[in-house]
Amino acid sequence: MDRRKFITSTGVAAGALLVNSAAAMPSAPQSAKGPKRKFALVGTGIRGVNMFGQNLVRDYGAYIELVGLCDTNPGRLEFADGYIGAGCPTFTDLEKMIQQTKPEVLIVTTEDRYHHEVIIKGMEMGCDIITEKPLTIDEEKAQAILDAEKRTGRHIIVTFNYRYPPYRAKMKELLMSGLVGDINTVDFHWNIHHSHLMYYMQRWHGERDRGGTLWVHKATHHFDMVNWFLNSEPRQVFAYGSLDRFGKKGPYRGENCRNCAFTSECPYYWDINKNEFLKALYVDNEHHDGYIRDNCVFRENIDIYEKHAAVVKYMNGTLLNYSLTGDTDYDGYWIAFNGTKGRLEARIEGYPGKGFAEMTFTPIDRYTNEKPRIFRIDYVREGHWGGDTLMMDKLFKDPDMPDPLNQQASLRDGVMSVLTGIAARKSIETGGPVDIKGLTSLEPRLTIV
Repeated sequence: MDRRKFITSTGVAAGALLVNSAAAMPSAPQSAKGPKRKFALVGTGIRGVNMFGQNLVRDYGAYIELVGLCDTNPGRLEFADGYIGAGCPTFTDLEKMIQQTKPEVLIVTTEDRYHHEVIIKGMEMGCDIITEKPLTIDEEKAQAILDAEKRTGRHIIVTFNYRYPPYRAKMKELLMSGLVGDINTVDFHWNIHHSHLMYYMQRWHGERDRGGTLWVHKATHHFDMVNWFLNSEPRQVFAYGSLDRFGKKGPYRGENCRNCAFTSECPYYWDINKNEFLKALYVDNEHHDGYIRDNCVFRENIDIYEKHAAVVKYMNGTLLNYSLTGDTDYDGYWIAFNGTKGRLEARIEGYPGKGFAEMTFTPIDRYTNEKPRIFRIDYVREGHWGGDTLMMDKLFKDPDMPDPLNQQASLRDGVMSVLTGIAARKSIETGGPVDIKGLTSLEPRLTIV
């Protein structure tokens, strides 16, 4: 299906038919006894069919109705229909789906480079938007979304589930309490094992014009976390990056993992056909649009980075020292806030199983009687450390649920997180610092709320 036809026959920016819908968000929680809000889903990849598909229908069917599914790939769409089990109509044309099913909210889980097209068309046709991160991949697309929201009066929520895990909520509470005082610097270092990074390199994420590089696709989570923790917005970014393990520097090269002469030598060989779900979702339907899920991680058109280092200056004067490393044998991260009263530090290794997360506060004046304090928070062994369920409850079960920590992210939050990554990308290209001001019409704020 042609992408232009998928979005509309008249063009994204054209004045589109406006479909009347209910208010952006209901004034009271919905239930099986009351009217259900109507949602439609665009994009039937893994995130779409699982988190916002099967899980949504199974866990929130008493509160919402999934009225339509849309994707350009008719085979994957057919699989998604059966897998999700919503029993709703399916479409390969977005405009037709909205016209016929009239959803109140459109859920966007397409490839990153198409987010802006789907978001804008949805708003122009009367829908509010829930979109997967990142919001989009460059400043021009971000500005187009900002303009569309202002023009249409619709609302956008970005699904930053990294704000929701209980131990991160506790960290936010401690920072809000003034425990560390005024924050001077933040040390934030995220490590992805190279065997994990492989899955990004196999897919469209390895191409910057499709995913914006990991500065945007992955680090959008991290920059949003820091913005949220600091309650301030970025002012300027300086960055370095490199690609040394994957892409054209690799020792082997094949068509894809299934069709490669180096399966016995390559440390990243992976047989997708052994995974029945991925085979049914992707391999069995690649003839419709040519999308390959198990591309060679050494293909020459990979043009993103594995190693990322940046210094970000915030409007409140805080400096963030950040790194995202994919060329490593380690999975985990550590984050520390250095303030006028002390240092709050947390280290998370790998994906948490049973047990607890631990944060340590060290007072700055060692000559007092105050000793280091340890805060322990039980892990939740669910999606994204328990964050998915909490975020989904707020989105679909009780939109009016109190939000004292400001965990639900807005369009502005989504824009500011991607602008940090976009500025880092530009800094690498130019060799100098890049100001956030001027990238879009948004002027960075000293405080967010």
